[in-house]
Amino acid sequence: MSSDEDVIIDHDPSEEHPVVLSNDNVPLFWNAVSSVWSIFEGHGYLLVLGAILSYFLYQRSVQYLEQKIRHGKNDSQSNLSPEDQMNRLEAVRKAREKQQSEVDKLAAIEAIKMKEREEQQRQDKIEDWERHKQGQGYRGKTKAGQSSSTVKSNDYNPLMGSGGAAGGSFRSGRPSFNRGGGGGGG
Repeated sequence: MSSDEDVIIDHDPSEEHPVVLSNDNVPLFWNAVSSVWSIFEGHGYLLVLGAILSYFLYQRSVQYLEQKIRHGKNDSQSNLSPEDQMNRLEAVRKAREKQQSEVDKLAAIEAIKMKEREEQQRQDKIEDWERHKQGQGYRGKTKAGQSSSTVKSNDYNPLMGSGGAAGGSFRSGRPSFNRGGGGGGG
């Protein structure tokens, strides 16, 4: 058997490299860890900022609640006996009644004044009607000290507004008909 021809190697080339082994049964824990890690890699700065902000808010809320508890214990209203609390409520009720009585008095005085004004207006209307029936005409709406006519200057023009002719209001120039641009030839 020394010759090379006598040796036959039974060799299959497809079995040369073994199949790559993979574990398809990855535990759930490692799957979750890899998901969290990928999120942290992509948005880690946001997570760190969120954690710092959450810690700050937590500290502030704890301080606020502690202060609220301390303030509640020192509240003088809670230390009063039921009799003292009732006395305070009674004093508040009396003060409110006193204020309400003052408001009622002022309202009654105002109602009397309003009735007097209405009666005066009614009397004025009756006098006007009597004067009208006698042929004297209606009384003017102006007060006794006022003049019924207003004095206006001679150059008053109602179309010029409140300033009058002498005022500083706008006044257009005179129309000019010789500006050209039309008509027959000559």
